[in-house]
Amino acid sequence: MRLLHTSDWHLGHVLHDRPRTYEHDRFLAWLLEALATERADALVVAGDVFDVANPSTEALDAFYDFVASARNRFPRLAIVIVGGNHDSPSRLDVTNPILDRLGVRVVGGLPRGADGALDVERLLVPLPDAHGRVAAWCVAVPFLRPTDLPVVTEAGVDPLVEGVRRLYAAA
Repeated sequence: MRLLHTSDWHLGHVLHDRPRTYEHDRFLAWLLEALATERADALVVAGDVFDVANPSTEALDAFYDFVASARNRFPRLAIVIVGGNHDSPSRLDVTNPILDRLGVRVVGGLPRGADGALDVERLLVPLPDAHGRVAAWCVAVPFLRPTDLPVVTEAGVDPLVEGVRRLYAAA
């Protein structure tokens, strides 16, 4: 099993009034080549795909172009994209009906069922090896906001730390 892990792309970032589009384009081109060179079975993008919650059309185009290029070039590559603190959970999740059909798992926000319960199945992503056998599992937990966490009321326990612990234990 060969896994390539990356994060913090910050597509759409502007530094001192200068868009970093050229740098991002070069990075994404390099990443496609690295997937080939490393013969990766899976790509995991762990947060901060975009620099802001409402990215520009140019940043969105770069992201979707990369996903389409990766899928076309590496049809068996497992792709997992997890939301970070700079990402809008709903912005990432809105394309799930399409990206799921392409075999790309995006978990922008903490998935919950109609009853409000944690949708653990959405968090668990099988990662197949070069022979198509599940060789590993990714637990795709996005950036957690306080409202995502279970309520903890025990005295002497940090509710945020314990909430995160419980959520990961459930996942």
